[in-house]
Amino acid sequence: VVDPRGWDDVRSQPARPAPPLLGEVQRVVVEGEQVVLGYVDRQRNATSRRVHPLGLAAKGTIWYLVADTEAGQRTFRVDRVSSIEPTGEPVVRPEGFDLEAAWRLISDEVDERRAPFRARALATPDTVPILQWTLGTRVRIGPAAPDGRAEVELRGHSERSLAGEIAGFGADVEVLDPPELRALLGRIGADLVASYAD
Repeated sequence: VVDPRGWDDVRSQPARPAPPLLGEVQRVVVEGEQVVLGYVDRQRNATSRRVHPLGLAAKGTIWYLVADTEAGQRTFRVDRVSSIEPTGEPVVRPEGFDLEAAWRLISDEVDERRAPFRARALATPDTVPILQWTLGTRVRIGPAAPDGRAEVELRGHSERSLAGEIAGFGADVEVLDPPELRALLGRIGADLVASYAD
């Protein structure tokens, strides 16, 4: 599966070299061979586990291996794979497994974990494309409000980070909910006036 958009982003991403073991991972997926996978997680802990490679997905410039393990289906960044030891045994594929459907679920879950904070807002028509460019997959555009502005759902990593991302839009983006974000934006605006007004 190739998903050209990177996490959070619709803009093009700089090319990065293919992970060193991408060819070997692709081989075991195509040939349907179980492997013992050496892996270094996000906290730099080295692990080793037996996996059933089910498919490869590219998200932007990052490759992922979708595999079955004793603990259930897992996703591994291919650039964190440190070794691959073939077992000679065939992969046991879950009945009805569909890589595209599995990747959609994985991608949606990761997106939700990366940006769990949600806000509802109104945006001027000219601002909508800039919001899409800035927030990428973290903005959903809804119907037009009676005054012509678009209803939007915005997602961020936290209340503070989302406030920082949308504060520069000024009155072109009016947050409706949650009230805590409205209050935080009001404080940011007051701080800016106090710092920069002559």
